Amino acid sequence: MAISPLSSPVVLDGILSDEKLKELLALGTEYPELDFKATLDVSTKGGLVELAKDVGAMQVLGAYIIAGVDGTGKPTGKLDGADTRVFDEARLVPKLRKYLPEPLSLHTRVLELDGHTIVVICVDRHPSGFAIFRSVGQYMKNGEEIVKFRAGEVFWRDGTSSVRLTQPGFEEIVARRIAEAKGAWIEEQQQIRRGEQAELQAAYESRRAADAPLGAVNLDLETAVLTTAVLELARAKDTIAFQHMLLEAVARARVVIERDEIEAELGDVVDKLTCLAATLLVYDLDEWFERIVATLGQIFTFGFGDEDSKRFGFSTSIDPTERGPRVWLLVIQRVYGLGALAVRRGNWKAVRTLTLQLPDKVDDYYGNWLRYALTMSARAEHLSDQQGERTVEVSLLSLARETTDRLACLRPEGFAEGDDAIITSLAQFDVLSNVVAIDGSGIADGHVFYPNFARYRQARIQPVVDRLLSDDEMRKTLFERDDGHLAIALQAIGKSAHDEGIRYDGFESWGRTPVGVFIERHLPESQGSPF
Repeated sequence: MAISPLSSPVVLDGILSDEKLKELLALGTEYPELDFKATLDVSTKGGLVELAKDVGAMQVLGAYIIAGVDGTGKPTGKLDGADTRVFDEARLVPKLRKYLPEPLSLHTRVLELDGHTIVVICVDRHPSGFAIFRSVGQYMKNGEEIVKFRAGEVFWRDGTSSVRLTQPGFEEIVARRIAEAKGAWIEEQQQIRRGEQAELQAAYESRRAADAPLGAVNLDLETAVLTTAVLELARAKDTIAFQHMLLEAVARARVVIERDEIEAELGDVVDKLTCLAATLLVYDLDEWFERIVATLGQIFTFGFGDEDSKRFGFSTSIDPTERGPRVWLLVIQRVYGLGALAVRRGNWKAVRTLTLQLPDKVDDYYGNWLRYALTMSARAEHLSDQQGERTVEVSLLSLARETTDRLACLRPEGFAEGDDAIITSLAQFDVLSNVVAIDGSGIADGHVFYPNFARYRQARIQPVVDRLLSDDEMRKTLFERDDGHLAIALQAIGKSAHDEGIRYDGFESWGRTPVGVFIERHLPESQGSPF
């Protein structure tokens, strides 16, 4: 059985922003992919060798090193006043190359937190899956020669320690290489099919889509070819061929879920449907877009076994290997990417559509699939990591950002991976989906919405909520109830976001904003004073 890869709350996205630092420090402890150091001095040979050892070990998984903090992520002040120019990657990488092989890819940033100097280093995975030290790492300490590693050795992260490769480490590297080889095999099969269909595709592109044989447009096509073919179908108004392709996608999804090939095989199916939906959004083909969303809803239901709806509904803890939560999280990560695109395009109807899906067997207590999937994924520990009695949460928006970075079709404007506009639009979709969820259910309660956006700076979401109050078309589409109900909804969202955001130095309150003024003016007296 395939296991969900979410075994750690550390999202390795290569981002070095202030928000990313706070997200990592909020975890409050180290992980194989996260190392806290009270200080770091690479101006000495000993300090450089120790860093090289850690970087070499981290090239197995990729990792973040944060220096200037204690073991819980609190600033130590031990780097205050240090010459931080030595951490510039243009200076640091050449020094590390004495010990480590090419390619050596890492990124650094020096910043201030609570008046103290912090250094963040992001170490990328080595494309071979590990790094073999090219020379001995040794230095003198108190008159004694210390040897940390020798040429030809391989290190990895065993828990939070950088050590010589062990059998479990070797098995982990092999498992990753197998997964990568499987991906390459899938790509090879697609290339074979592209070759087989080259003649057909050439003819297809030279005539109207309506003349193509039924079934020629299918999920075996390369994503770019598939999206172009579907646009041709739309131009020809060939709904039969389009529906045939969707039925094939549903059937394929059912089979791979039954085989428990969720993360890879189902991921490929849903990725292509997501790219189709994104393309249809860009071309304002709302009806066809909604059919894709409905198809994702059908696939969502395949996560349920015969009694799973009741069983999961009454369970506060779900086995992480269960199919359902893995399917649901996989789907909504991509839904969030589509939602962010819809926000950037101002397609409020699509925002509402993406929020208010309630597939068969989903308990209507949750109001929509987003809240249901979030809840069940959390219960299955896909959005958390247990450290003794302490639970560390993973942000759904960070996972959605990874998906958006991976799928260029979700960034048709040409945004680069990790562009700040992506996380802003994800957060804006999240807050608007909260508003829509309350409108759709008629209940301003946390069991129908959750403020994932609250971890991020309030400035990211404030403009779009302000616009909701002044843009009549946007308001009419997203929230159909009166001003009093909207004031109640915004107050509930603000209170929940404040409770969540205070832990991350994120959302504060609607006070002293147009939203706060709106709440004060329109909140029914029975609701009490606005938050």
